[in-house]
Amino acid sequence: MNNQHHELLRRGAEKLSLPISDKQIDQLLQFAELILKWNKTHNLTAITNPDEVVSKHLLDSLSVCSSFPKGNALDVGSGAGLPGIPLAIINSHQDYTLVDCSLKRIAFIKEVKRKLALTNVTTIHSRVEDFDGGYFDVITSRAFSSLGKMLEQTQHLLADDGCWFAMKGTLPTEEIREMADNFKVQKTLKLSVPGLNAERHIIQIGRST
Repeated sequence: MNNQHHELLRRGAEKLSLPISDKQIDQLLQFAELILKWNKTHNLTAITNPDEVVSKHLLDSLSVCSSFPKGNALDVGSGAGLPGIPLAIINSHQDYTLVDCSLKRIAFIKEVKRKLALTNVTTIHSRVEDFDGGYFDVITSRAFSSLGKMLEQTQHLLADDGCWFAMKGTLPTEEIREMADNFKVQKTLKLSVPGLNAERHIIQIGRST
C-alpha cells in the first residue's frame, strides 16, 4: 500500500464524517497489506486489487462506525476479519470477538491481531451455533447468511437488551418478511460507501417483547 491508498482512505473517512488518526490509517493499510499477502496462498477474498481492498473492505466496514451500537461485540463468520478488525482499530475502547469456522481464517486474524497489537480483539475458531462464549451486546455480520439463519444460529449469544446489526447489500425485504415472530426490526439504514457504486444497508434487529 502506498501514499495514494493512504489518501484514498483518509478522504473516504472524511466523507463518512469519521474521525481517524494517521496511526489508525497506517494500521488499516497494514491490515490490507496482510490480506493481500495471505490471499496469495490462503484465498481469503476474491478482491485482489489494492484500491478495491480499500473501498470494498476497509471503507465498507468503516461505513457502519457512526451507527454501530455500544458494548461488547461479536462478529460472526468474520472471514478475513471484516468488519471486526477495522471497527476494532477505530473503536479501541470497544471489545470485539471474531468467530469463524475456518482455521486458516482464524490463523490470519490472529496474525493481524499480533502485528497490529490489537488488545481489544478475541479470536474464536468455532461454528457460531456451537460457540458458548457468554452474552454479547451486539452481534454483527457482513454477508454471513440469511437474516433468519443468522438469528437462529446466534440467539443464544445475545444479551437480553442486545441487538443484531446485519450488514447487507440491497435491502433484503423477503428475508425481513420471513423472520420469526420473536424478532423485530428496530431500524434499517441505507449507507453510502465512498468509492463503491453499490447499495449497502444495515438492518438492526432485536427480540420481540
